Amino acid sequence: LTTDLADYKAGNIAWDRVDSGALLSGPPGTGKTLFARALAKTCDVPIVYGSFASWQEKGSMDALLQEMRKAFDDAASKAPSILFLDELDAFGDRNTGDHHQSYMTGVITGLLQLLDGFERRVGVVVLGACNYPDRVDPAIRRAGRLNRHLEIPLPDGEARRSIVRYYSGVELDAEQAIVFDLATEGFAGADIKLLVNDAERTARRQRVNLAASHIMEHLRPVVALPEEHIYATAVHEAGHALVAAELKFGELVKVSVTTHGVFDGQSPLGYTRYAFPSVRRRTRSEFLDEIAVLLGGVAAETEVFDSFDCGAAGPEAADLSIVTRLATILESGLGMGHTLAVEDCRPRRLEQLRDSNPELRKRIHDVIEQQFERSRSIVRRQRTVLDRLVEKLMLTKELSGEEVTDIVQRHRTSWVSLAKMPRRAGM
Repeated sequence: LTTDLADYKAGNIAWDRVDSGALLSGPPGTGKTLFARALAKTCDVPIVYGSFASWQEKGSMDALLQEMRKAFDDAASKAPSILFLDELDAFGDRNTGDHHQSYMTGVITGLLQLLDGFERRVGVVVLGACNYPDRVDPAIRRAGRLNRHLEIPLPDGEARRSIVRYYSGVELDAEQAIVFDLATEGFAGADIKLLVNDAERTARRQRVNLAASHIMEHLRPVVALPEEHIYATAVHEAGHALVAAELKFGELVKVSVTTHGVFDGQSPLGYTRYAFPSVRRRTRSEFLDEIAVLLGGVAAETEVFDSFDCGAAGPEAADLSIVTRLATILESGLGMGHTLAVEDCRPRRLEQLRDSNPELRKRIHDVIEQQFERSRSIVRRQRTVLDRLVEKLMLTKELSGEEVTDIVQRHRTSWVSLAKMPRRAGM
């Protein structure tokens, strides 16, 4: 974009050759606003800010549309410039029916007119930011508007340590880094900035320079997990690995459990990671295999403990939450269920379909129940393999895909389905 804007300023290219719109998405606090400011600084152009909330302060649609046009006009008067539209998902989707639909349709239509209407915007790069890109009206994201989508994810451990260094100038040693990574799992950049602010406040009160110890003091407590919890996690992750191996689902990369962590019922205590070829045929059978693998953890827990932990549900990334979305997509979104008709597969729309269609909920339930029984039968049949995987995980806390494959091959019980055996004459 820097090169394009420089060429545009120099008169080397026309405005329609500039990539003039993008959507930034990510969880709250990941740095979408900071990204926009940094982009404006890099491109050496002014930035103008606008948001649905600020435009709606006066209440009426006319006032909102007037404020929205004023922001576009302000950006145009400073062109070339960047117009940063925050909270873009607050505009909603015209396909979502509710009692505000008429109002929001008018607002979105007004925004579309400003983005790509009869009067073409020239010299203004529009960056939209949101937490939930699936809630943004598809027309806003089409080519010529905000078609380029840049996801800004939560930072990993190394990135979180870099953010601490940026805000504090403090370098954590190797031992502190391990604890810091565990305690800040799931933190956004804004969370880490707040952590540093709290640490600096403590240092000021003590009349000393900020040190790593002050930052460590403000972390969530990292505790040694009880042995029974580590064992339950090992059973759960071994269940995923076992079902994946039996169904030949992807390529197993690693299975891991942790011995220390933030015991809050939300932070992951283990994981099973797979790799897939760049080209995959996503048939109904493949979707069902994925659901079965995702249910492998709760199937193993149920088989061993006769119950499973609540961590399998709740957050969006939890096994049962993903399974519910996949089963809904399978039965209603892709024409692979009882009908070839398809539906919008965005999460919010899927929720509405489940809420409004009892018959669909029943079909989703049946898919999940059938694949749970399928996973549980695999675990029951290959219980020896499960036990060996758990034993090894409890010793090493991590298994490579090759190690899992070796254990499966050495302890697997061969079986033949009687339903598929040929009938002999006279039987």
